[in-house]
Amino acid sequence: MALSPAQWFDRLQSRFFAPTAERWQDKADRPCDPKPRNEQLDLLWSYYKGDAPLPQVADEFQDIFRDLLRKARCNYAEMCVTAVVDRMDLLAVSTGVDSSANGDDRAAEIMEDTGFAAQIKDLLAYYCAMGEAYAMVVPTDDGPMIHAIDPRRCVGIADPNNPTRLRAVLVKSYDVEEDEEIAHLFLPGEKWTLQRDGSEYRRLSDTPEEITGLDDLGGIPVVRFLNKLGLGEYESHVDVLDRIIDTTLTRLVMTKFQAFKQRGVSGDEDEEDEYDTEEPTIEDGNQPTKQAKDWDEVFKAGPGAVWKVPAGWQFWEGNQADLGPLLQAKRDDVKEFAAVTHTPLYLITPDDANGSAAGAGLLREALTCKVRDRRARVTPSLKLLWRIVFAMDGNKTRGNKIKLHWGPIEFNSLAEKGSASAQATGVLSRRRILSEVWEMEPQDIEDNEIELAAQSMLDVAAPAPEPATAPPEQVNPVGEPAVA
Repeated sequence: MALSPAQWFDRLQSRFFAPTAERWQDKADRPCDPKPRNEQLDLLWSYYKGDAPLPQVADEFQDIFRDLLRKARCNYAEMCVTAVVDRMDLLAVSTGVDSSANGDDRAAEIMEDTGFAAQIKDLLAYYCAMGEAYAMVVPTDDGPMIHAIDPRRCVGIADPNNPTRLRAVLVKSYDVEEDEEIAHLFLPGEKWTLQRDGSEYRRLSDTPEEITGLDDLGGIPVVRFLNKLGLGEYESHVDVLDRIIDTTLTRLVMTKFQAFKQRGVSGDEDEEDEYDTEEPTIEDGNQPTKQAKDWDEVFKAGPGAVWKVPAGWQFWEGNQADLGPLLQAKRDDVKEFAAVTHTPLYLITPDDANGSAAGAGLLREALTCKVRDRRARVTPSLKLLWRIVFAMDGNKTRGNKIKLHWGPIEFNSLAEKGSASAQATGVLSRRRILSEVWEMEPQDIEDNEIELAAQSMLDVAAPAPEPATAPPEQVNPVGEPAVA
């Protein structure tokens, strides 16, 4: 039985707060229970933004330690995501209409007009950080626009027959100027707009806005991108990040409160000096009172301070705490985080950049495999996204055949590129050498071929240089010596 728009809205609305994972069937005790979707995504995004939850301390010390706790946070989650996102550059899109090496010209225009380079970076940041992301195509008078949507304000239900497409989508937005919350419900061929009124949403119209031209693509201009197992890149390793933060906090506390060596005094006071005698007062019955000395004032440190102590007193000074083990423990935790997330250690620890070439190659190998896996996962969704773009642009035939041109995964030096280029000559074509070895973009390759053709024409048209003529020999008169 088909669901009504109201029923679809209720189901999607409930998924904003549904647990992100099911409970284990063995019913064993585990440290963490599945959190609601909105809380889990917000937690993951806070680690990416560098605003991770503060370490736990006793309630009476929270206000005192707040600034110190803030300084203990480390943002290694962003580096884990950036290592993947920086290696997922989409350079061009080829279609059946324009399958040239530099990609479809119309696709390039849409990329430039919509700021696609920035949008796909935001999309992949959501995708890697929270394990899920959405992209929406909006029709405008100037052509279709592509928007990356934060999964915290969007939720969709996948089509069981074609998981790349969605059966229903709910997108929420907040208008700051109008101070109102708007929700857009997308169903196949329909778009419903609702406005929040208190705790309820009310439809702004009894009839939906019709979505045309997308019947063969599911009828919904929103595409979901789902990461491996629906998890963020560091979602399974949040405990390691917390351990790094906790170790950093311990080091800061020890450094802060043991910056100066503890000092002490041992010895007996003279009986008459043990207490300070004050003048008698009427309140005390005209009897002199005795008060203990304030030793903080007596032994007050300062450039001009002079201490007078009884004979035989001994001073001692404690040793400063050794922070070396704490620093090494943090390095070990950082190495563990880099290993489990397949992040090259030289991106996190600059000192590791001076390691051996073989070691660096092994570190890049895991990241290369990871990036290839993520490219394979987002490719079907990206192709569907571009088919929707071409359909809204009135060029539906361009979407029949789509090829994505990705940028390089590894970044090699000029010396390495030159050596590989010489070895590939006679095996690979010049275009493929420029693309695979020199990592040039499709448009740059096309421009280079045009420049080479023009240069060869100029070389043919230019006159050959005249051969250099030897200077005539100098003849000396008979009887005269030769000039040296």
